[in-house]
Amino acid sequence: MDNYWDGRFQNEKLIWGIEPSKIAIECAKIFKENKIKNVLIMGIGYGRNGKVFVENGFIVEGVEISIEAILLGKQFCPQIKFTNGSVLDIKLDKKYDAIFCYSILHLFREDDRKKLLDNCIHHCVDNGLIAVSCCSTEDKTYGTGNIIEENTFEIKKGKIMHFYKEEEMSNLNKKLKCIKLGFSLEKIETEGRKEEYNMVYGIYQLNNCCPNY
Repeated sequence: MDNYWDGRFQNEKLIWGIEPSKIAIECAKIFKENKIKNVLIMGIGYGRNGKVFVENGFIVEGVEISIEAILLGKQFCPQIKFTNGSVLDIKLDKKYDAIFCYSILHLFREDDRKKLLDNCIHHCVDNGLIAVSCCSTEDKTYGTGNIIEENTFEIKKGKIMHFYKEEEMSNLNKKLKCIKLGFSLEKIETEGRKEEYNMVYGIYQLNNCCPNY
């Protein structure tokens, strides 16, 4: 997968433009209300969403599998600390007040989705916040391609997408209490490209000590 993303970033550069997602803007507001100080972004890319957290005064670090994306990101937002690695198994030497995971969880099969969520939990302080956003079953691409697992399709060769229902998003993990559930029509407008995605997102509070929280 790293070769795939390296190729895309090398050829397309700032793939999703420079404006942050609406979900990132909303999460930055909620993080500030909850006195969050530092944020770890899983699958940060070149920092399109990370920059809005920097601009709101947070210390921002990000994990990214693509070296090409990191090279772009260091120019796009040098205040972000980028670390090269897989979001599924990287282990950093600290925990963070909040984890932000935008449009990446749905790119994996069920076993790897569990790994990613477990890794988010591993890097989050107790009572910290974890924000996750994914494509919704209301998205126009739902049902496209070959079915792989329940609500999971190979929408094109080599690209798997899992689509989330509201109930599944509300109950991502027994250690996560959903404090906000929302929906967003995310738009990407760059030169020669205009796309829309129906996304569902949740903001959760972590309590490692109470597995049935």
